[in-house]
Amino acid sequence: MDQKKQVQAQFGANAAAYATSTVHAKGASLGRLLALVRPLPHWHALDIATGAGHTAFTFAPHVAHVVAADITAEMLQQTRQLAAEKALSNVTVCTADAEELPFASASFDLVTCRIAPHHFVEIGRFLSESVRVLRPGGVLAIVDNVVPGSRLRGKKANLLRAAGEYVNAFEKLRDP
Repeated sequence: MDQKKQVQAQFGANAAAYATSTVHAKGASLGRLLALVRPLPHWHALDIATGAGHTAFTFAPHVAHVVAADITAEMLQQTRQLAAEKALSNVTVCTADAEELPFASASFDLVTCRIAPHHFVEIGRFLSESVRVLRPGGVLAIVDNVVPGSRLRGKKANLLRAAGEYVNAFEKLRDP
């Protein structure tokens, strides 16, 4: 089984847990992301690797339309269900691979991706595709939780580096 099919199987089996996960649904990064981006009401947004849709839902009240995209059907089912519960009629879902987006170039004013890029096979392709689908002057907003251990300095650098390596290793263990 190829890696993307393994990702679909693993995350699909845990989709309901992502829908109720406090870190994903109410994490501090959601408010911070919204404050930094400052979306405009006419914008069309794309949330890549949406999971259960929490980032898409954060932006939905502030933009014209959000496409919540994910490679995993079970995650998109959670997104549909939660969007209906929240009465968010401007959120649509789309099956999409972050590294091969099925959208025309210059389609979106905003592209978001939160707590996901570290799971992608080719992050460079994800970034290229994200930029490709952005309109000129559009915003790409990424939040991830992988620690850049090699750049840490100071007295506690070894401890911080070890903690960072642990976090990175733990995240990779979740990948198939």
